Amino acid sequence: MPGQPEVIALTSGGDRLVAHWYVPDGDTPATGWPAVLVVHGAIDYKEHFADLAHALTRQGLAVLVPDMRGHGESGGRRYHVRIREWVEDVAAALDWLSARPDINADRIGAFGFSSGGTAVLEAAAAGLPLRTLVTLDATVRSVLNWLETPAFAIGAWFGRLKERLTGKPFHVSLEWALESVPAAVDEQVRRQIADDPYVRAGYRRFPVPGALEALKVDTLRRVHLVRCPVLILHGEQDQVDPPASARALHDALTCERELVLIPGSGHVGHLDQARDQIRQLTCQWFRNRLSDNQVPVANQV
Repeated sequence: MPGQPEVIALTSGGDRLVAHWYVPDGDTPATGWPAVLVVHGAIDYKEHFADLAHALTRQGLAVLVPDMRGHGESGGRRYHVRIREWVEDVAAALDWLSARPDINADRIGAFGFSSGGTAVLEAAAAGLPLRTLVTLDATVRSVLNWLETPAFAIGAWFGRLKERLTGKPFHVSLEWALESVPAAVDEQVRRQIADDPYVRAGYRRFPVPGALEALKVDTLRRVHLVRCPVLILHGEQDQVDPPASARALHDALTCERELVLIPGSGHVGHLDQARDQIRQLTCQWFRNRLSDNQVPVANQV
């Protein structure tokens, strides 16, 4: 059985972030371990990435998986997703990693899922010191349709007014989306996500405009500023962020990039039925770009 991670805490924007810290077995290399920062999605938490973290440590990579601000065990306004704040969280995590004597600060990459993909792309576009990125089912443009866009705009206006007058956030229920927009192809995984009390509570009390940036996104406008290599992984059956978003991301990037569309995978690719393939591709990419032991990346499109 894989060892348990160390629970650590760091500070970002005055809020306490709780993270899991995974270190490979064996002696620390003379130059320090290369490291990967793993960033979860909206209404999500660090424990969903334990299998990926263990797989990366077996490749000789240290892994930091924080609960982002407002999520999991971390502080901040519950379930709020402010990408600017999440970029600050990424910066705080990179500072924590870079300050460690057992980490090679020149070899730090980031993995971002869904809104976490938004955050790591925005962080790289802003010039944060990231050697390489992997995005999984990343949100890079609005997922709202023509009817939802004005409805959420009105909700955001009302939410700002309510908060100004009462100091309390405005919530709407998106619980219906857990059933009508399946997160996974695998029915058992879909039910696990939909029935997760933490996830269901977040969808039941979705803060507007507090978490609107999980849905209304314009990251494509800035990804041309990303300079490090990017691996784009995306499920062909993703109904939350359709694979057209991944193609648009690939076309908008000007850095070295590769796109892999995963058959039989929905939005939560790291948990869905193609999770082994996603872990393999992720591990190979980071190993090739962060460590001295390189292996070929297969199944590219």
